[in-house]
Amino acid sequence: MADKYRLVTRSDFDGLVCGALLNSLNMIDDVKFVHPKDMQDGKVEITSRDITTNLPYVEGVHIAFDHHTSELERVGTSKNYITDPDAASCAGVVYEYFGEDKFPSIDEDMMFAVDKVDSGNFSQFDVLHPDGWVLLSFIMDARTGLGRFREFGISNYDLMMMLMKKCVEIPLSEILELPDVTERIKLFFEHEEKFKEQIQKCTKVHDNLIILDLRNEETIWAGNRFMIYALFPDQNISIHAMWGRDKQITVFAIGKSIVNLSSNVNVGELCLKYGGGGHEAAGTCQVDNDKSEQVLKELIQQINADS
Repeated sequence: MADKYRLVTRSDFDGLVCGALLNSLNMIDDVKFVHPKDMQDGKVEITSRDITTNLPYVEGVHIAFDHHTSELERVGTSKNYITDPDAASCAGVVYEYFGEDKFPSIDEDMMFAVDKVDSGNFSQFDVLHPDGWVLLSFIMDARTGLGRFREFGISNYDLMMMLMKKCVEIPLSEILELPDVTERIKLFFEHEEKFKEQIQKCTKVHDNLIILDLRNEETIWAGNRFMIYALFPDQNISIHAMWGRDKQITVFAIGKSIVNLSSNVNVGELCLKYGGGGHEAAGTCQVDNDKSEQVLKELIQQINADS
C-alpha cells in the first residue's frame, strides 16, 4: 500500500497503539477521533481514503479493523472487514494482519499492555497502584475525565498525535517523563481519594450487580473506570449511568468485573438489544432520557437473571 490514508479511531489507548502501528508503516497522514455511536448513526463521513479501527463498520471504508463480537454479528464477512472477536485489542488485530516482521521498532511490552488494557485484564493491584503502560493508558482514556478540570499544555488530540510517534521513537521511561504526560499524571493522583469517595457514595448494589449513577453529581472527579471493581470485589458486573452529550440522552456503560470473573452475561449482545453494542465483557447503549429508568430496570432484571 503506497497510498496514505486517514485513520478514524477512538481516543483511547487502543486507538493510540493502532495509530502508532499504522504510522510506523507510513500509511497514515491524518487522524480523526470519533465516538462509535456517531459511526453507527452515520454522522461520520467515511470514504475509501479511510482506515477505521475499533469502530462500527461503515460501507465505503478502505479497510476496517475490529474485534467486537456484536459487530461481527451485525456485519458478517467482507473482504475489507478485518476482525477477530477473540483478540484482546484491535491493535492486536492490526499487528497480526501485517505481521510481526513489519514492526521491528514496536515494543513487545506495548503490545502486551494494549491487550491487557483493552480487555480490562487488570489485577486489583494494577487498578489501585497503576504504573508504566497501565498508568499511561489511564491518563490517555477520555473516560478518566482529566480534561474536565484544567487546560493542559497541549490538547488530548495533540498529545495522542505526539504519542503515536513517541511510542515508536523512545522508551516508556522517557514517555512518562514528558511534561505533557507528567502534568496529567499529577492531576490523576490528586483526584484519586475524591474519586474513590464519590464511587462509594453513588453506588448501589443489586445482588451481583453494582450501579454507579453519577447523573446527579455536580462534579465528577477524574479516575480510572476500573476502580469500582477494586472497591466492590464481591460483585461481578456493573452499570455506569451517565449523561450523554448536553444531557440530551442517557448512557449505560456495562462492564464485567476485572476482579470477580464469575458473570455469565454477554454484555455486547445485551447492549445490542437497546441499539448499542460491545464485547462479551463490556458494552454501552444510549437511550432517550424518558425511557432511561424503564431500560435500567430491564437491564437489572436481565443481568441478575443471567448471572
